[in-house]
Amino acid sequence: MSSTGPDDARWPDVLDTAGGDAGRVITERDWTGTPLGPIAGWPQSLRTALALCLHLPGPAVLWWGDTPLPNDAYRRLLGPGAAPGGPVDEVWPGDADALALLLAGVRAGEGAAESRDVPVRHAHDGGADRWFTFVHTPVTDESGRPAGALTVGTECAAPRSADPAEPDADPTGLDAARAELAAARAELRLFRVRSEQALRRAEALARLAGALSSARGRDAIVEVVTTVAPAVVDATTLRVAIALPGRTVLDVAGAGASPERLPVDADVPLARAVRDNAALPLGDGRATGVCLPLRDGDGGALGVLEVRWADPVADDEALHSLLDAVAALCSQALQRAELTGSAQAMAGFAARLSMTRSTAEAIEVILDAATTAFGAELPGLAMRDEGRRVRLWYHDDVPGELAATFRDLTVDDPRPIVRALHHGERIVLRDRADFATRFPGLPDPVGRHGMVTTVALPLFGAERRPIAALGFGWRRERPLRDSDLALLDTVADLCEQTLERVRLAAAEHNLVTRLAGRLRSSELAVPKNLEIATRYRPAMSGLHLGGDWYDLVRQDGDRLAVVVGDVVGHQVEAAADMAQLRTVLNTLIRLGVPLEEVFLRLTELLGVGFLGTCLVVVVDPADRVAHVARAGHPHPVVLPAGQPPRTVQTANAMPLGMVDRPMTVTTVAFRPGDVLVAYTDGLVERRGQPYDEGIAALHRSLVAVRDEPVEAIADALLRDLAGSEDDQALVVLRHLG
Repeated sequence: MSSTGPDDARWPDVLDTAGGDAGRVITERDWTGTPLGPIAGWPQSLRTALALCLHLPGPAVLWWGDTPLPNDAYRRLLGPGAAPGGPVDEVWPGDADALALLLAGVRAGEGAAESRDVPVRHAHDGGADRWFTFVHTPVTDESGRPAGALTVGTECAAPRSADPAEPDADPTGLDAARAELAAARAELRLFRVRSEQALRRAEALARLAGALSSARGRDAIVEVVTTVAPAVVDATTLRVAIALPGRTVLDVAGAGASPERLPVDADVPLARAVRDNAALPLGDGRATGVCLPLRDGDGGALGVLEVRWADPVADDEALHSLLDAVAALCSQALQRAELTGSAQAMAGFAARLSMTRSTAEAIEVILDAATTAFGAELPGLAMRDEGRRVRLWYHDDVPGELAATFRDLTVDDPRPIVRALHHGERIVLRDRADFATRFPGLPDPVGRHGMVTTVALPLFGAERRPIAALGFGWRRERPLRDSDLALLDTVADLCEQTLERVRLAAAEHNLVTRLAGRLRSSELAVPKNLEIATRYRPAMSGLHLGGDWYDLVRQDGDRLAVVVGDVVGHQVEAAADMAQLRTVLNTLIRLGVPLEEVFLRLTELLGVGFLGTCLVVVVDPADRVAHVARAGHPHPVVLPAGQPPRTVQTANAMPLGMVDRPMTVTTVAFRPGDVLVAYTDGLVERRGQPYDEGIAALHRSLVAVRDEPVEAIADALLRDLAGSEDDQALVVLRHLG
């Protein structure tokens, strides 16, 4: 419910009709942007004192704070320039500084004060001086403290000292002593006012420094500046514009206002202060505001602080020092946030690079994240291709006409990014004039697409030969400081290490895959009524010749034994154990050892010096069944024709090396059109994921490709279930009927 009553609603109207011309001027003015605020919100103490002032027959002024509200008699005395809310020197006929001291004392509780023998050049009396004495009486607000002063003037005779022929009226010197005492008191009041003001500003400056020191991040710093700093400089409004290096827009924020973006080339004071990197006064001949640049350690513009006051302020050294101190605190905080942000961006970049497992993944991360710490655009990565050709990778947001100019590159192309790749030279072009000087006569498609500052950064391999070059740029000139160049070196080091690592990993992976293929391949004639696909994918980290294997053993008729196993470990010892187990199991199956005794015989022959799992599935296409023996291994999956996939459940069994009795053999139907999948746990197990989710993903992938050839099914399973940190062995069979 509103607190405004009937009296509040009609008070401006009463003031307008009963307050004379001065009342009408006051009610017609918009006071929203002044220290008094909207007229509807003026307190009752102000209203009462103003009504008294306006109804006085003699000249009177109500000073509420430092804002004058004169009555009609006062305005007739001084003329129309004495406007409500106007500057003190236009409303007061005497010394404005002396009046400020008197009013400060009145508001400080020192009681009433006088201004004697004040000359007033009457506007309607031929310009002759008349003399007045003004009495300044305190006016209290609702809390009982003086909030203003009522000044009432009384005309008096000319002072004796005004007539040079008048004899000395102060032979004893008493009046001079009194004048000196009054001057001393005025000086004391001035000192006390200034001391209190300095103390108040120092306390506010300390609060600002403390709040900035604990602010984390640029947004938090901007919020502190826009909410705390206005009290330090007694500003009505204060805004901050952040100029990120090389960016073409400013991020502008102010307390209680929505953030906005402003072009750097806009014709407004904020943008001009950034472009000129210089302070810019605001106002129409009177100091009502200023734009102060916020600078980094090298003197470059980080942004601008816009400060505005409701009334003109004294342009003195104390205010300059205070504004400089506020700007310095803001600049230091923004520099700290910039350094912290760059460090966090580098840490995130390094973390993303460490997770890449191929050259393609590394290039994608480099293009996406390397420029984040710099705020750069249009990244490109050049690498050698076949022969003398050079290939350039870039994002989809690169304009097509720009991308077309970088096709069919060769190593002797003169452009900066290829030169960096060919010669290992870091090329920093501050602007397009720099480009024209260093590459005379060379077309500049990057400059035509709005880039101003550009960088071509060579990346070196283990033998310190350039293997790639990274290029990017900014649409506004960006001077690269020593800290920026050090950051470029860090980016280069991270990219170099990653590209070398994935290159070695790819070479190792190819070696392991070829070697593993020789250990696992089975040369046999596939039964004509079976379609078979086999796969082996080693772990991607290091020379891990793992312990996963598969084997296919032809038996009597068209029967086929499918063996899939996994020996614990990823080193050469695990591969040796795997080779031994595979050979012994293959021999036992070929000799016709009953399926339920195969694992027991294995233990008797090799002992318990190893640990692993194994699955043997004997497929009999003629009888349309499959016999399953499992030693601690993942269950196989059957996909019946026209039905959902089903995991083949078998009796619990001990792993290899611990089997001491015959196994239970499970028999399942395997009819024409059915698909059977045997695999090792690397296909379905993921760190941080329940095992059942991996099995469910396997079932979903099978259903999606059930009608494809088994080779396509095997490829789809490895693709859909990628991301394993372990080896993967896989056998897919289909009964052709």
